[in-house]
Amino acid sequence: MADFSQTEPKTASTKANDGGIEAEEQRPEPSAQIGEFPQSGNVKKCCASFYDLIALLIIPNVRTSVLSRKWRYKWRTIPQLVFDNKIILPYQIGATNRFLVTIYHVLLLHRGPILKFTLSISGLESCFEIDTFLATALCNGVQEITLQIWEGEPHKLPSSLFSCQQLTRIILRSCVFKPPTNFKGFRTVVCLELREVIITSDTFQNLVSRCPLLEQLTFETSTSFGSIEIEAPNLKVLNLLGIFKSVCVKNAPYLANVSIRSKLPKGDVETWGNPFDMVSFLRCIPIVKNLNIGYQYMKFGNLRQFGNLPKLRHLNTLDVSNVYFGFKEVLGFILAIMHSSPKLHKVVVGAISTLDCPVTKRFTELWHNLSVYLRHLREVEMRLVSGTLMELQLMKVFLARCPLLESMVVKPDSTKVSDGGLKILKELSQFQRLSPKAKITYKDSNENQI
Repeated sequence: MADFSQTEPKTASTKANDGGIEAEEQRPEPSAQIGEFPQSGNVKKCCASFYDLIALLIIPNVRTSVLSRKWRYKWRTIPQLVFDNKIILPYQIGATNRFLVTIYHVLLLHRGPILKFTLSISGLESCFEIDTFLATALCNGVQEITLQIWEGEPHKLPSSLFSCQQLTRIILRSCVFKPPTNFKGFRTVVCLELREVIITSDTFQNLVSRCPLLEQLTFETSTSFGSIEIEAPNLKVLNLLGIFKSVCVKNAPYLANVSIRSKLPKGDVETWGNPFDMVSFLRCIPIVKNLNIGYQYMKFGNLRQFGNLPKLRHLNTLDVSNVYFGFKEVLGFILAIMHSSPKLHKVVVGAISTLDCPVTKRFTELWHNLSVYLRHLREVEMRLVSGTLMELQLMKVFLARCPLLESMVVKPDSTKVSDGGLKILKELSQFQRLSPKAKITYKDSNENQI
């Protein structure tokens, strides 16, 4: 961005108009200007220019008189208003109230449709001004709304939001989602993200079922949510982050990308009580192509049931990047799901603990039955490796039972590997490789390859 710190010419004079946003037309054009207003089709450039505008508004003693003639008026028609940390942090604006006034100022002077409205600023707490901002956006045909509260109590959403039927994208954090009794859903919403939103199980299920065009759903919660049912005929992406007793997915024939993880620390997993029914969950997502599972759901998947896992005939990528090797059920689950995925192409495994467990008889049995089911596996990525016995045994399985394996990337945990990984590399070099093309790449924390 240009430097506007130079002293203004003494001959220049400004006239307060609409709160001091405009300059007199006879003012000489300054030497330092923001670039010409970008074409409306270039969204990225449009947003960048908007950031420049807000920077000018919030820096003390700087006005938009430094803008070029075209910009003085055309910025008012920008259809995407994004108020986030990209604007406020570089200038260390400590007073939230001042920034709220700036947002109000921009909305007051804005002309034309507002297709996208984002309010996500660190330190922002619930306040009545937020409802005013949302009401303005809703009255101007907004299609994408993002509201993220990062401090204090959750914000209660205004009733006007629930009657807005042109929305296509909704992202909420720390809000109270309590629709009126006559709420009919969001008929045009394609993407829905609810993070730490106060909502009941019944309301959540009704909301999802009343979004017939929904393709992407993200739901994050720090509290136990019991059992949930998801029915979305166009759903393609599902991200669940929380404590769920059971998850049932119905009528989702296009669901290909699924992630289910928990925010519980490893020391609190016993508070779950009854095991999560992983077998039933996997049966609900028969065409899944990319699957990410947190270790808590593997731990409580009940090891005896893993032999009954359904065939995941379309699974291409398996990401179990939060493996807690202190539980033998976790490793048993990884081997069992690979056993049930004949077209598996890539596996990502990452440890979160150095705790080890003995190589069990069940592990050995699964190991010797894997070769026919891993014939498509080509890529393996091991993250946060510390050299435990179970990590080494798993890598040994990959090298010995994957005839088409091309790449194994090993990324160590720099806080637990002190010899530069030489011990791990020595062990790996002794393992038999079924694939003549298998290449082992060792990357340290600085991304240096060996």
